[in-house]
Amino acid sequence: MQLKQDCVRYVLLSLEEQKFNMIIFGANDTDIATKLADDRFSTDDIRYTLFELFSGGFITAEITKFKNDYLLRVTSITWAGHELLDDIRDTEVWHKTKDVTSSFSSISVSILKNVATAVITGIIKQKTGLPL
Repeated sequence: MQLKQDCVRYVLLSLEEQKFNMIIFGANDTDIATKLADDRFSTDDIRYTLFELFSGGFITAEITKFKNDYLLRVTSITWAGHELLDDIRDTEVWHKTKDVTSSFSSISVSILKNVATAVITGIIKQKTGLPL
């Protein structure tokens, strides 16, 4: 499966809203995917994104592996996850970041974060004149 950048942003923003009572009980990846799936992202897209966010250290979760599947019980967003989300949260920053990366067939999450950071820095320099 392909990790979709827009889905990463969507999932992190949704998890941050805490609609799943994650902190207290954890939230099952299938339940999260069912609630978040829409015309842009399927339940498989959401589940895959959750697994990859867990693998990358952006969310904390407990994983239970089965013969042909897995269950991920998500408990929180990590510090690194919040840093990534803060870099890509703003719609203007997100659109400019996507414009910069759109000419490439594939961009890692760490490169995406670096580009978003550079975009934010550029906007701050432009608006404030501060030498960042």
